[in-house]
Amino acid sequence: MPNNTNSDPTPGDPTLAPPSARRVARQDERRLVILIANSKGGCGKTTLATNLAAYFSLAGQAVTLLDLDPQQSATQWVRLRQDPMVEALGWPADEPVSLGRLQDQLQRARDVVVIDSPAGMDRHTLDHVLRVAQVVLIPVLPSPIDIRATTRFVQNVMLAPSYQRRPRRLAVIANRARTRTRMYEALRQFLASLKIPYLVTLRDTQQYVQAMADGGSMLDPSGPRHQADQRHWQLIGEWLEVQRHLIRSLPGFR
Repeated sequence: MPNNTNSDPTPGDPTLAPPSARRVARQDERRLVILIANSKGGCGKTTLATNLAAYFSLAGQAVTLLDLDPQQSATQWVRLRQDPMVEALGWPADEPVSLGRLQDQLQRARDVVVIDSPAGMDRHTLDHVLRVAQVVLIPVLPSPIDIRATTRFVQNVMLAPSYQRRPRRLAVIANRARTRTRMYEALRQFLASLKIPYLVTLRDTQQYVQAMADGGSMLDPSGPRHQADQRHWQLIGEWLEVQRHLIRSLPGFR
């Protein structure tokens, strides 16, 4: 008579799960999901999302750009770029953002996911995108309106139920800033008051607009005049890699 003592699978044992489930689990463990968000429109979310996608692609990592913005500018950028390392997943403009659909999209996604979020997300949409994200990058412009909007947005993030259950890693990036101005100094003081990491200041230049119009990025050109801009993106990428290492290595960090 066969011995059935150990025939029943152990609940929760990943080695006994179906092969497809094990593949999904392994993908989830190594995937980095980065949310680019701010309630204020025009602060550079898509610029940040597309340049981050280019950064990871040039580093040899496969990227999915999840484009939740109704304008679908990030999706258009991916079409223009024609980079096999970068894919776009769009979102119908008339379809609300739901947690279930987000999770379905992520199961299809690559090792790095960059979410380009729309402006003016309501609290339910914000909670859904925070639920699937591991890191949140918040671009902010040097103007009183943008500073006030970002203050409210950071408060909304920290009060969101999903953030309350599991705080995400937050960081702020100053965008289109001219450092030798009074407004920049006010922005710098504001960012210091947030008590969350302030990574870099991206300079105010039309090169970002020109690059995006052609499917390019600030990481593509060579030559000494681009080195300062590229160093900023290198600093952002290095910080994100540290977060990915912490998420993987520290129990409960994610």
